[in-house]
Amino acid sequence: MPGELTVLAAVIEASNAPLTPFIGRLIQHAPESFDDQRAGQLAATIRAMRAAGEVVTKETVIARHPDSLIFISTELENAWLPISAAESYAPDYWDAYQRRRAATIGDELIKGLNSSPGQARQIIAAARTALDAIASDSNTLAEKLEARLYSPTVKPTEPTSRYFIAGTGICTPDNLTTISAHAKAGKSAVKGAMIASTFAEAGADCLGFKSENPLGFAVVDLDTEQSPFDHWHVLEQARRRARAASVPPWVQSYRLAGLNSSDVWDAVRITVELAAKKFGGVHSVFVDGIADAAHDVNDSAEAGDLVAEIHRLAIELNCPIIAIIHVNPGSDTGKTRGHLGSQLERKSETNLRLEKDEAGVTVIWADKNRRAPIPKATAPRFSWCDQTGMHVSVESRQNSREAAEIQNLQIEADAVFAAAGKTAICYREFITFLENEVHVSKSTAKRRLVQMLRTGVITKELTGIYALTKK
Repeated sequence: MPGELTVLAAVIEASNAPLTPFIGRLIQHAPESFDDQRAGQLAATIRAMRAAGEVVTKETVIARHPDSLIFISTELENAWLPISAAESYAPDYWDAYQRRRAATIGDELIKGLNSSPGQARQIIAAARTALDAIASDSNTLAEKLEARLYSPTVKPTEPTSRYFIAGTGICTPDNLTTISAHAKAGKSAVKGAMIASTFAEAGADCLGFKSENPLGFAVVDLDTEQSPFDHWHVLEQARRRARAASVPPWVQSYRLAGLNSSDVWDAVRITVELAAKKFGGVHSVFVDGIADAAHDVNDSAEAGDLVAEIHRLAIELNCPIIAIIHVNPGSDTGKTRGHLGSQLERKSETNLRLEKDEAGVTVIWADKNRRAPIPKATAPRFSWCDQTGMHVSVESRQNSREAAEIQNLQIEADAVFAAAGKTAICYREFITFLENEVHVSKSTAKRRLVQMLRTGVITKELTGIYALTKK
């Protein structure tokens, strides 16, 4: 967890804007509320400056405390988080301050009883009053719940999806998305296509994904599996897929292969916090190989804690986090790895599933979503193309069936008009020729005519005459 310096750095960056509840409380009780004495003194100065209406900036604070130049310019700069993110940690710092207060009262109680045993009743009463004051200040959970209470008059802003697939919005801020598949089913291709969609030129094939990033927020990619060359190749292929001259600087991609599970999670947290500061916000985060952030994917307690931390980070940075995980080897049901996979599936807003068939075609679909599902029949599909050197989109299964159906209907319609020897015929003639040429019953011929009209193979003139559709 970031240190309490994040609070002070966020306050300086916020200048004279209103402070969030717990950060405001820490500033109000400075310097004692900060364990770091330097931070506490600066916080007290900032409180006085704000009360006097003075502008709070890094420069004005340094002017008040010239000896803190290096501290502010290095340690505080490196600790900065957006104030909304720092606020999520502030209750922990407040609780730490309350514990220090309680410990001090306890020490004073023992000293007083030892030095003045005849005044034990008064000393205990004073200690009780002081501890009651701390208890009244420590109702943090109740305050958190109050802020989360449903209000019919306060409608939250509807989140905007950061990505779309087949016209369906996915990956809204503050939420998790899980992408699961067997090995070699195309997970890296999908991740690369999603990243490419954030800076793609018109006409780019992003495997059905669309996105926008007009503010240039960071797109953070953390890969726990790839070798240096493969890691580079995924981003180079994303560039080619996007038809772009270069990958934008706000695409921040890191190779984490070889790090232990604790370091992987620390790397996720550190990189996204740095990206938020550098680019003014985070568009989306990919953790490709989320299982490597867990010591044991089958430990239910660890899985629950890890997913909760990932979700908390998504909320803090107001972005979606996309976790990529393998399906259990040999699983026919698409079961993801261990308790971690199950917990991710439960907590994710969208669960994208990749399935590769015998022909090497992968379908991207989803049936366990909070919002609209992505049916397998109409879902985007892709396969490897030797000519382009990357995966490319192919027709969906339903589109393929429809194309075959239209082709068959066209052949039958051509046969009807060839047999009639005319370019336009009436309904009765059409049914008769269709029965004779295709060898179907009258009811089937009538049904075929309706299908030909629906698919545009033939047209019906105002006079009631049928003709082949002009190409």
